[in-house]
Amino acid sequence: MSFISFLNDKLGFHETVHGSDGRFNVSARTDERIYYVSRDKSQAYTMVFDDASATAGDFVAYLKNTDTTGKQLVIHSIGINSEAATSIFELIVVTGTQSGGATVTPTCLNRAAPKSAAASAAAPVNSNSTPMTGFTEVADLDHAGIGVSFGHEEFRIQDSIRLGQDVAVVIKLDAAAAVDKRAWGVIFFYFE
Repeated sequence: MSFISFLNDKLGFHETVHGSDGRFNVSARTDERIYYVSRDKSQAYTMVFDDASATAGDFVAYLKNTDTTGKQLVIHSIGINSEAATSIFELIVVTGTQSGGATVTPTCLNRAAPKSAAASAAAPVNSNSTPMTGFTEVADLDHAGIGVSFGHEEFRIQDSIRLGQDVAVVIKLDAAAAVDKRAWGVIFFYFE
């Protein structure tokens, strides 16, 4: 019978294991990275935004990494909804000083040991009366199109967008078939 020695990374000491017929039987967990960051560090967050009256060209959400310890803000996923049929949204890296809109406080996903997020977040309550301004668009990262009224779409980013200190992104309603329609959604993100 074969014996295998390994370091238990949770307990911090060496263990020995043996299996049948000289084989080591294992199982694996395939949870996404955000699960472990939430569980182990309490550094996973959700940012819900809701713009009651959006028109093409309006910014509907803003998220900036304000961490000063060198942590990167990783965007896990973004879901967007629109009352207006035929809506196109852009995810854009921006510079400048955000003004207008309303401050949004991200919520820690680990409700057993919640921490505050080192992020600045904003969304207009009504972008036609409280628009967000002050941005210079630097780079488009993704587009999402919604073809039906009250439709939902996801930006397909899967943990691939990382924001360093003082880097921000916005979601912009690039085009819509109707004006003054509700646009809302959620950004899931974490720090590492």
